Amino acid sequence: AYAETIYAPSSPFSRPLGGLADTVERLERRHLVERHAVLLDPTRATLIVAGDLDGISLADMAQSQLGGWSAASIATASEHQSGATFDDSAHPAGPRTVLVDRPGSPQTEIRIGHVGLSRRIPDFHAVAVMAAMLGGLFNSRLNRLLREERGYTYGASAGFELRRAAGPFAVRTAVQTEVTVPAVEAVLAELRRIREGRVEEAELKEARDYLIGVFPLRFEAPPQVIAAIAGLIIFGLPDDELDRYRPAVASVTADDVLSAAGHVRPDDASIVLVGDAMSMEGGLRDAGLPQLTVVRDPLPTEQAEEAETR
Repeated sequence: AYAETIYAPSSPFSRPLGGLADTVERLERRHLVERHAVLLDPTRATLIVAGDLDGISLADMAQSQLGGWSAASIATASEHQSGATFDDSAHPAGPRTVLVDRPGSPQTEIRIGHVGLSRRIPDFHAVAVMAAMLGGLFNSRLNRLLREERGYTYGASAGFELRRAAGPFAVRTAVQTEVTVPAVEAVLAELRRIREGRVEEAELKEARDYLIGVFPLRFEAPPQVIAAIAGLIIFGLPDDELDRYRPAVASVTADDVLSAAGHVRPDDASIVLVGDAMSMEGGLRDAGLPQLTVVRDPLPTEQAEEAETR
């Protein structure tokens, strides 16, 4: 529901990766064959190997295993079909509030945000530090506010999902139904504060130290090394990107954080709530949230109840 709310209907990001019931039903074998040819194309593939390669001729192994792999005879896909370009436009309706009614639910699942950023932003490291301060640490502003100070939730987080195209920015939390409205208002106020307020040196240092400290954990095992290198290829980043990460994070200043916070746009934020509409619809309307729409839970009742208990 969140992706559908923030992205334009024309964007593939507005739909689940597994498709929708009606689109899956229309799939035919030819669609799968054509997509297979586009996705598994040796002319666009990169081989990444990590591990103990002592005494192994990687070139010979690659030739023996992959030497016969040739491109399919299907016509070359367009740039859009191949995934090189994407429609990441925001929903033309602008910021909205969507309440997915799950009758009797004791809590409300909350998402607040908008279409965000691509990975190749020039201020990536400042954005990473800012996002950690806002909602990426246990002691982040949002978690401290909603969990420790207000007692609304067991946890709250926020961040940018960075992709080749603009991924979503989202605040994520779940609260008791009766505090849904004040929780939403508190989140929006905190999003404004990160843009306009003062950055304390202690929280800046904590965020930088955390990101620098956990960075080596991304390379503990060969699959993690492969994933990190694959990211460089997928996002078109320079070969020294990983080497520069920690020094770049360490150099982020309070002014850099405030500048990066400009990517957080509370006035453009849509709000998606899943919970008991009867208990909160009136309060949401009184709060003056943008374009409130109430929709039925797409899951049948018995499936919704099962999901609630997981």
